[in-house]
Amino acid sequence: MKLRNQFEFLFVGKEEGSFLENYAYDLGEGEESAGQLFVTVEIQNNPADAEMIAETIFDSARKIFFSDLERDPYLRFEDSLKEVNTAIQSFKAETVSNFIGNLHVVLAVTVGDELHISQTGDAEAYLIRKRYCSVISEGLSDRTKENEETFSNIASGTLEPGDFVVVGTTRLLRYISKSDFIGILKSQDLITSLEDLKDALAPEILSKIGIIGMVFHEGLSELSPNEQIGVREYLEDEKPELVRKERINPGKFSLMLRDFSKKMTASINNLLKSVTSGRMTKDKILALLMVMIVLLTGVIWYVKNTGATKREIERLDAVIIEIREEINTASLRGSSNKESAASILSDAEAKAVEVLNSGYHRNKATELLGLIREEKATIDNVVYVSSPRVIADLSTKRENVSALGLIPYKDRTYVYEYNALYEVLLDTISDPVTIDDNETVIAGTYNDDNDALIFITKNGQVINYANDQFQFMDTNDGAFHKGVSVAAYNGNMYLLDSEEKQIWKYAGQRDKYGNAESYITSGAIENPVDLAIDGSIYVLEGDGGVEKFSRGEQVDFSISKLPLDPIESPTRIYTELDLDKIFLLEPIKNRVIVLDKDLQTGNAVYSAQYIFDDSISGPRDMFYEKDSNKLYVLDAQKVYEISL
Repeated sequence: MKLRNQFEFLFVGKEEGSFLENYAYDLGEGEESAGQLFVTVEIQNNPADAEMIAETIFDSARKIFFSDLERDPYLRFEDSLKEVNTAIQSFKAETVSNFIGNLHVVLAVTVGDELHISQTGDAEAYLIRKRYCSVISEGLSDRTKENEETFSNIASGTLEPGDFVVVGTTRLLRYISKSDFIGILKSQDLITSLEDLKDALAPEILSKIGIIGMVFHEGLSELSPNEQIGVREYLEDEKPELVRKERINPGKFSLMLRDFSKKMTASINNLLKSVTSGRMTKDKILALLMVMIVLLTGVIWYVKNTGATKREIERLDAVIIEIREEINTASLRGSSNKESAASILSDAEAKAVEVLNSGYHRNKATELLGLIREEKATIDNVVYVSSPRVIADLSTKRENVSALGLIPYKDRTYVYEYNALYEVLLDTISDPVTIDDNETVIAGTYNDDNDALIFITKNGQVINYANDQFQFMDTNDGAFHKGVSVAAYNGNMYLLDSEEKQIWKYAGQRDKYGNAESYITSGAIENPVDLAIDGSIYVLEGDGGVEKFSRGEQVDFSISKLPLDPIESPTRIYTELDLDKIFLLEPIKNRVIVLDKDLQTGNAVYSAQYIFDDSISGPRDMFYEKDSNKLYVLDAQKVYEISL
């Protein structure tokens, strides 16, 4: 059965460092078996090559899938994925680290009433049919050491009229409940449904995501191609946040050019016959002159542009030589003058991008961008972490777990989510215990003064956990201030308040806390997201800055030799007493930044960074164990161990 597919693109969230794009392709020649190709892609941690990689994924799939329309659609799609995998491996082979960024991609094709999809990373696809929602991409990603293919599995199924398919660059059900998701998308009004979905997701999304929505209707569209274009233009004018990326069928332009050439040749032949036969009129003479003017103009244009092209290629050759010299210079200066090396590499990168965008020497430009990226990684002491050891998979205890934080406790680790607590001892995970049925936990810490865990909630409650018991705590004030992060030190609890831009200090008493005291007495914080204590208090700002306070007063604090890829959106800071390092977690770049404390000046010096492959996606918390020199990282479902 032939179904009509109405689709739209949607982007939700704030701009970030990753590359994000949606693609769609329809052969547009009325072929019953041609079908449509859809790709939604996010690439993190590779700004130089991301757009080229994404375009290559799309073009490779398009080229193969539409090459032989007589073949079975499943086999065409399977061959498309093989071509994409080969292209991705070629990109990796050109790098020293075999790392081209974190890929979150869904490829989908529809032919008639058939749907075939494949997926990698955090990208997911959903099918809403009547009152039910299925994660149709579940289990498709199968990346292991034995299987290095990016796209290894295909999910196929039959569509029905009224089906709503959504593909996105992240797991949407992390941010919205399944019932709300179904309720929003049960309507057949695609535009309204996607608007409502955007409204529901926007407050929860920390970064930017891409979504493609598709609704399938019975029968073919009754609109002509021109009418369809008009409707699309109207939708884009009325709903600017819903972006349609139209693709021109490359075959049609060639046909137009061929038809024009045939008509022009026929006209010239007719005119020449008229001249030779002596049947020339004034109109025909005028027409012949016009044709000759057009031909002469074309010849002049060709000669002029050929010369301009040659000069441009010669200029780009010289630019490529400059880029290679700058890379060599930066390599020599990197160890002694990082700032100078960074400036040189930035200039070289801008020139390489210029060459890449020119359309000439694309292979050389790609190679140079790779060399620049590797030189930056060397200067920044970047360590790429591949397939870190999983010490706990919380999804074995709760399928839809969405972990928030880690709390190290003696010889074990606690992991918490919004209402549940998990104990991890070696490789054993306890069954989750409910923190409270009505409260939503947002942060937690360990208080060694009373050997208890402390949790703060969205409603401003404080809950202690000790001796396997949860207890709501009181304060002499009658109510606690609301915080976004909590830490304990020397018997006191410290709440980081992002609204009042203050740290509230609560002295611990027997079964409650004393009055709130304003800790910050001088200086200011602007957009605080987390805090850590080693005697002094470090406050992490949302833009990557770190403020330091001692006895309530802000002290001068700076980080020298900052990484070439700037710290922009960190979410966690970790340090402790007698630890000479500070760790910053930056989820959108999938990395942990390591700073060394300068004990003489009280400042910090950038030391290294650990960038995770797509086995860790969207890290949420971390801590460092100094005795074993191991870093522990948490994402939504798993705890990972990384030896530094």
